[in-house]
Amino acid sequence: MKSILHHPASILAALGAVSGILGSFALGLGYGEAPGLGLFMIPSGTWFGLVVGFGVWQWGNRSWGAAATALAATWVGWELAVNLAVQMDQHWLKAAAMPDAFKTYVAGFAAGAVGAFVTWAGAALSTRALRRTSVSVAIVAAGAVLGLLLPLANDYDNPAILLLPWQTAVAALLGLGMAAGVSLRRPDARTLALS
Repeated sequence: MKSILHHPASILAALGAVSGILGSFALGLGYGEAPGLGLFMIPSGTWFGLVVGFGVWQWGNRSWGAAATALAATWVGWELAVNLAVQMDQHWLKAAAMPDAFKTYVAGFAAGAVGAFVTWAGAALSTRALRRTSVSVAIVAAGAVLGLLLPLANDYDNPAILLLPWQTAVAALLGLGMAAGVSLRRPDARTLALS
């Protein structure tokens, strides 16, 4: 029977879902007033940063520095994404002749991509298996597509509509990328039998 620790995608997806739920109910902390630049929804980025940092430590690089870097990059990515979405939706796209809902879709798509990219980059810094182009493209694409849930989350005033699937998917894809590194480090039973 394989150890559960050999399934980083499943574990990180579950932790990402927990992070999305926690982040949805702990939104009150922040500094700044939208639409101005600020630090928004600090606990949400921190919860998800802990998930990514744990993943890097467990399956990438057993270094507290690597885990802390991944956590910090994830939090920075979160803050960049939130500020980008606010700025695009309430400032930069105001002059564009497009419906308000479409502006929010564009902002969510861009913010989702930026948040996913910075999260991936922070984790990939010390996790070799994540440095493949296919992994980075999958993570950024998933972040962008799931960022399209922003208008729905705003309409229903329920951040879980965005946070739960976004964090679950990005964490799962990070885990899938890390799984390649786990299988490369773990000796195969056939290899052991031949030696």
